[in-house]
Amino acid sequence: MSNKKRRYLDSFMTLLFITGIVIFMYPFVSDRINDYLDQQIIRKYQQQAQQQKTEELEKIQQEYLEKNRELAKSNSSPGSDPFAEEEPEKVTQSTFQKHTIGVLSIPKINVRLPIFDQTTSFFLEKGASLLAGTSYPVGGESTHAVLSSHRGLPKAKLFTDLDQLEKNDLFFIESQNGKLAYQVDQIKIIEPTDLDDLMIEKGQDLVTLLTCTPYMVNSHRLLVRGHRIPYEDQDIEKEVKKIDSQKKRSLLILGFVLIGLLVVGIVCFICYFKH
Repeated sequence: MSNKKRRYLDSFMTLLFITGIVIFMYPFVSDRINDYLDQQIIRKYQQQAQQQKTEELEKIQQEYLEKNRELAKSNSSPGSDPFAEEEPEKVTQSTFQKHTIGVLSIPKINVRLPIFDQTTSFFLEKGASLLAGTSYPVGGESTHAVLSSHRGLPKAKLFTDLDQLEKNDLFFIESQNGKLAYQVDQIKIIEPTDLDDLMIEKGQDLVTLLTCTPYMVNSHRLLVRGHRIPYEDQDIEKEVKKIDSQKKRSLLILGFVLIGLLVVGIVCFICYFKH
């Protein structure tokens, strides 16, 4: 084989090798990047909440509580299936700031997501979205918030591991009403049009996490419901901090992976020109 042909073959094999690595690493890298962006949305929301005056926070809180009371009185059904096809919403720079209303933490599956006040295809890919016609996730008697998100996206984890939750597991919500804790008491699989389990129950303070199932088939909906329990600061803060530390570790791993890919690329580039 001539040197020229050998050089082309080596270049092709090197390119093929790098392409294979990139394809193999895409889900991991993409998930870590999206997770990092989610954490930035959460930090922005927390900073904004800290900067707001007490009067402003109380006003927002009262608006949510009033809407929840009206919802409980009307006894209306939740909105349409959150995963139905719809026209994408135009996204601007202020979209996240305008629509973020809280933070959802699920320690068992290492999930920490921003909560958005409406359900669209865009928000379902970025965090947990409030299903139309359900209560705002601020707690209180006769409330039932339904938070939905995608499962099985190659670029983001989101609710992919929601099926790993079991009864008595905990999840937490941070909102204008402070920090709330919920304990899983019911796990069900339903048809997309079955809304009975999403209705408000008088006197109860409930939150349901909703996603598609079976994995990658998406013909049904998985419901993981929790009822409110007292928020024990010390123990719960430890659980939430575990999520933060794991996410920082993931970012560190991502950094090493990207550096490794860069080094491999540079070495291949040098070898190519040496030959």
